[in-house]
Amino acid sequence: MMTREESKAREQLAALAAEEQGRALLQLALRGIQTSGRGVTIGCWVKPGGGVSGCVFQHAYWQGVAEGTFEPITEATLGTTETASREIRDLVAERDFHLVMEAIRALDSLGKRRFVRWQGLQRALDEEAWRSTVERLLVDALAEQTTAPASDEARISGIA
Repeated sequence: MMTREESKAREQLAALAAEEQGRALLQLALRGIQTSGRGVTIGCWVKPGGGVSGCVFQHAYWQGVAEGTFEPITEATLGTTETASREIRDLVAERDFHLVMEAIRALDSLGKRRFVRWQGLQRALDEEAWRSTVERLLVDALAEQTTAPASDEARISGIA
């Protein structure tokens, strides 16, 4: 049974995948998660020295740097999320950046609700289950949008 949080995450990712640049961002994220060897987290978990884990959109940024889509973090921006946020904002149209933020909130909610467990006094993420779920959500969102939606003008004129 799908939870409310999973439904919301699916809805937000599908909305992002419906936009050309949002789709490109999700593809970067999926390739990054599948090939980087880095962990997948929820929220913005920054580890001292950069760490090896990141959220879905951090993976998109890392993959974009690897592919030359994004500029790498410089010494001046090390330890901040400013560069990644700016690069992602520049990739996704300004009018659609809210879709990225809504997807982040939905994924965070799902992750915290279903994949974080208490181990003594510490919270621990079931990273294997989270990674599997994130990959499945991304694949599903991208698969649902395999054809570009017809433009509003084409729908109105009955061409599409």
